[in-house]
Amino acid sequence: MRIIEWSRFLTEGLPGTKNFTAMTIGVFDGIHRGHKALIDRVVSHVSSASPVVVTFRQNHKKNLQQQHTPLNHRGDIFSFRQKMDSLENLGIALAIVIDFSESIRHMPGLEFIRILQEHGKMGYLAVGSNFRCGYHLDTDAPMIQKINEKLGIPTDVVEVLSEDSLPISSSRIRSAIAQGNLQEAAAMLGHPYVIDISDAGDSSAQGVYDLAAQGRILPPPGKYPVRLYEGIRGAGTPTEIQVEQGVIRIPGSQWEYVEFLI
Repeated sequence: MRIIEWSRFLTEGLPGTKNFTAMTIGVFDGIHRGHKALIDRVVSHVSSASPVVVTFRQNHKKNLQQQHTPLNHRGDIFSFRQKMDSLENLGIALAIVIDFSESIRHMPGLEFIRILQEHGKMGYLAVGSNFRCGYHLDTDAPMIQKINEKLGIPTDVVEVLSEDSLPISSSRIRSAIAQGNLQEAAAMLGHPYVIDISDAGDSSAQGVYDLAAQGRILPPPGKYPVRLYEGIRGAGTPTEIQVEQGVIRIPGSQWEYVEFLI
């Protein structure tokens, strides 16, 4: 999968792609079952269009919270590396990655969509029914669908999936993890909760992984059965780890991923 930065996309477009692209847009933290439903629709057009995801390097809620906007962002489910690996495994050919900025924050939603139409060779779009974009979230999914269809761009507005009669969302998954409800989180994700610790090791304290410093979410303090991985593939090593406030303690320093067992 190719990754192209937003600034480069604005100047170069998408050279090397097919005549058209099939797109979806979102933060995609955790790549849960609802995200997969969108991505599957995009990838189903692969014979005639390059499958593309437009996403953010960091959750925009984290950026706004750092600017003292009162948003309760508990932390990310996935690292950027995890997100990119997951998108590639699901069949995405190219990711347009946006670094949150004041210009992005204040861009009207219809201007954002126009850029994707023109620079991104948009030939198909899939978004969730709750999707909104633009300054003060001024543009919703039905507006985008109406504008696209005037231009002959098929647009699917996909209903949000539910679990236990409630909508699946990354925010709900974060809440479940923070409360220690890992079975509920896994049901919404469609897979066990896996955390990337490759960037969180403390060289001065071997076996200590500071996930809070990396902006990653963890379950409450306690002991948890897990499977440890040295890479993204392999059988994994079952063991038990200690979670403290924002920190994981694991013997050894060769591990990259922790899968919480339920």
